[in-house]
Amino acid sequence: MSAQSPDTTLIVGGGVVTVDRERRVLDPGAIAVHADRIIAVGTPDELRHQFPGSAIIDLQDHILMPGLVDSHGHAGHGMTKALDDGNDWLDLVAQLYFHASDDEFWRAESYLSALEHLEFGVTTSLSMTGSMPRVDDARYAVLAASGYAALGLRHIVALGPAIGPPPWSYTNVANGQQIEVSLDDALETTAHAIDLLHGTYDGRISCYVGPSGLVNEIADGKATDYSVAQMKGVLQLADDKQVNIHSHAYGGHLQAAADAYPDILSPRLCLAHCAGISLDEVRIMAETGVSASHGPLTNAFVRARFPVTEALDAGVNVAISTDGSGPDRSFDLLSQGRIASQLQRAHFADTSIMPAGKILEMMTIDAARAIGLEDEVGSIEVGKKADIIALNLRSARMYPRLMLPQRLVYVGSGLDVEFVMVDGKVLMENRDFSSIDVDSILDDAQTAVMATLERAGRMDVIKEPENMWRKVRY
Repeated sequence: MSAQSPDTTLIVGGGVVTVDRERRVLDPGAIAVHADRIIAVGTPDELRHQFPGSAIIDLQDHILMPGLVDSHGHAGHGMTKALDDGNDWLDLVAQLYFHASDDEFWRAESYLSALEHLEFGVTTSLSMTGSMPRVDDARYAVLAASGYAALGLRHIVALGPAIGPPPWSYTNVANGQQIEVSLDDALETTAHAIDLLHGTYDGRISCYVGPSGLVNEIADGKATDYSVAQMKGVLQLADDKQVNIHSHAYGGHLQAAADAYPDILSPRLCLAHCAGISLDEVRIMAETGVSASHGPLTNAFVRARFPVTEALDAGVNVAISTDGSGPDRSFDLLSQGRIASQLQRAHFADTSIMPAGKILEMMTIDAARAIGLEDEVGSIEVGKKADIIALNLRSARMYPRLMLPQRLVYVGSGLDVEFVMVDGKVLMENRDFSSIDVDSILDDAQTAVMATLERAGRMDVIKEPENMWRKVRY
């Protein structure tokens, strides 16, 4: 850079929690950004001297940190938060997503969820298109990415075969056509979506192979012939397109995959939930380099525990994720990190488990590693993408100004995020969305979900549930 640096921006903290290789915490700290990359990290005095004449963004009352990375979610859930509370929500959303949703539903949901990610400082995210992938037409994946692309965020769409044996049934509501999808059809649609999306919008939008289940069927503890065929097709497609694989897994799935088709297990694979897996399966993950994406508030974890602490002790790369914003949570990833820590401490009756720094790693650099982006995002380091967020430090709950990582994890919230930069572009400052038509995003989502519920004949789910008041159970 020249002595005068008019094309360089200095973001001056406050503290900087870098999550870099040395896990440095600088207070005060500053970050120099040129184009879409971080070019220096140091103290404010050092960088002002190194880059005179640079534009200054003054965030001295804030904590700067890497943009949060949400490694598992579901497109569609932004529209179905809290619906059918207390009942089998998954049956409802399968009906809505597969047989009642139109293009406007997926477009409006994408903008709504992208806005929520931005509000909470989640700059990189991954979602399957539906509770399990809607894979009858690649256009749904394109629509599910549209809001993230337009709002300037980094996003991965995961698409692939749905759960259970094919054929899978969908409805094109535009013409009423019923569509039956085979395994080959699902892989072909996924390939088309990858061709349309992967690497677009300056590389911010990606598409991975995302089968709903790692092992779709198990009989007597073994993967069925169909499940083996699916794993082979998924891996072949991922190899052909040079993309990663993302899926769900539960107890018994890892062992069945290891027995039937171990080639599928590699560092390119990230598995959501892993609820109910055995310690032997934890060992399989550690030995093969498979990552886990743990949702502490998800229904899967309510029903069966994922051995988070044991997996970390074994050397498994574990990320913390939201699993989407429905039915009973939000994209406030930072607050879910605190919950993840508390659940493990309660399970073992041990307050030394899951330190604050580890929790931050699991939502930044470890999460980036889980989805194959650790060389680009997840830490404040020279050469990485300028994906940076800042949280307001000047509040009663954040003071005294001590132990900044602990402040972030134990009392911080996505609602404290006041500044977001992605690819060197400021997307939010002082929680100002002046460049985004927020009202249109909200109104379009309201209109689209009501039309979808009406089309499905499910207006009943927005009525107040029985037994909601003065009862212990629905």
